[in-house]
Amino acid sequence: MDKKEFIKIMKKKHVPNFYYNIEGTGRDDERFYLNKDEHGWNVYYAERGCKTTNKYFNSESEALEYICKRLTE
Repeated sequence: MDKKEFIKIMKKKHVPNFYYNIEGTGRDDERFYLNKDEHGWNVYYAERGCKTTNKYFNSESEALEYICKRLTE
C-alpha cells in the first residue's frame, strides 16, 4: 500500500483526515502519525504528549496497512 492508496481507502471508509498524519510534518498529537527515522517506519499515536502506540515497521506499506486497520476496525 502506498500513500495514495491509503488516502483513497480512508475517504471510501469516511475516516476524517485529522485522525492521521502520514506526511511526517505538522501536528502529531491526537492522531496516528507516520514517521521515517533511522530505525524504520515509525507509527505512533500521541495524546497529551504521551505516545500510547509506538511501533516500527520495515516498510512504509506495512506501516500504512497497520494504520488503516486500526482506523477501520
